[in-house]
Amino acid sequence: MGIFDIAFLVAAVTIAAPILLAATGELVSQRAGVMNVGLEGIMLAGAFGGYLTMVLTQNIGIAFLGGILAGVLFGVLMAVLSIEAKVDQIVAGIALNLLGFGVTAFLNEDLFPTPQSFTPLPRVAIPLLSDIPIIGPTVFDQDVFVYAVILVVVGVGLALNRTTWGIGLKAVGENPVAADAAGVSVRGMRWAGVLFAAACAGAAGAYVSVGDVGVFREAMVGGRGYLALAAVLFGGWRLGGLLVAVAIFAGADALQLRLQATGEVPVEVWIVSLVAVVVFLVVGRVRGRRGPIRPVEVVGVVAALALAVLAVAQPAIIVPAPLWLALPYVLALIALAAGGRRRHRSPEALTIPYTRSEA
Repeated sequence: MGIFDIAFLVAAVTIAAPILLAATGELVSQRAGVMNVGLEGIMLAGAFGGYLTMVLTQNIGIAFLGGILAGVLFGVLMAVLSIEAKVDQIVAGIALNLLGFGVTAFLNEDLFPTPQSFTPLPRVAIPLLSDIPIIGPTVFDQDVFVYAVILVVVGVGLALNRTTWGIGLKAVGENPVAADAAGVSVRGMRWAGVLFAAACAGAAGAYVSVGDVGVFREAMVGGRGYLALAAVLFGGWRLGGLLVAVAIFAGADALQLRLQATGEVPVEVWIVSLVAVVVFLVVGRVRGRRGPIRPVEVVGVVAALALAVLAVAQPAIIVPAPLWLALPYVLALIALAAGGRRRHRSPEALTIPYTRSEA
């Protein structure tokens, strides 16, 4: 398998877990009409809250509760600003990001001049399932957090599509006036969505610090909150699309970690990239119902030809490590640019404050 071996797949799943959890919570919040741009700050708060609780209790389960609590506290602030005070949601989210970065950096430097490290969560192999080739060691030989994220995603999918609560949540995001007239509490639904997203982001942050790395560092979330936001947009506000987006971002992150140590770019990278571009073009044409050729498709064809040449020629290309570090975020920017045309799929009342007197 070359660079795309079992170790790569395991790393991709580990990287994807906190992003997927934060993105799933954000999907619920945006379905209710509130875009929480402050996910990065909330994840940082959860990372430090989990780390602080771990130092005080030496219990990783309680540490996760501390991370969730820290995230919820930031979520309350976001809800007060966006739902009660009706502050612009984008501005409120940016303020939360700045607050999360500043507060966690200050408290970490003040309380822990000498960092304390902990043993990350151990991996737990599920009998029989972990013996399945490729899938077993990749998915069923992970830590408890990964399994919990899978359960949360499945639960959210069922709640959104199979329950009255999910229908009410979507109604609040699409037409809050009609939802209010039908007896659904717009304010209550939006509060629930924001707090759920904050709890998920707080737990994801705690995993980054105490569950995966075992220590807290300044700004250690490293843009995962922004990737979660991009995943919701690129996924078209659908859980299935969100899963695909997170898989792409996590795969790119795992890939850049491997490529930093290889020196030259392996030929399988060009081949996999070529396949990905071709699949993107084919799916785009199928969904576009064979309409006029779009500029993005022209760019895709040019990119596919260039990748095909690189795969055949196999040139010795060495890319500096800082450029590899930027790979997931470059893909996120491309996803956001490509997802601009999906804006019509977003909830109609997204980012729009609601006042009951307007009904």
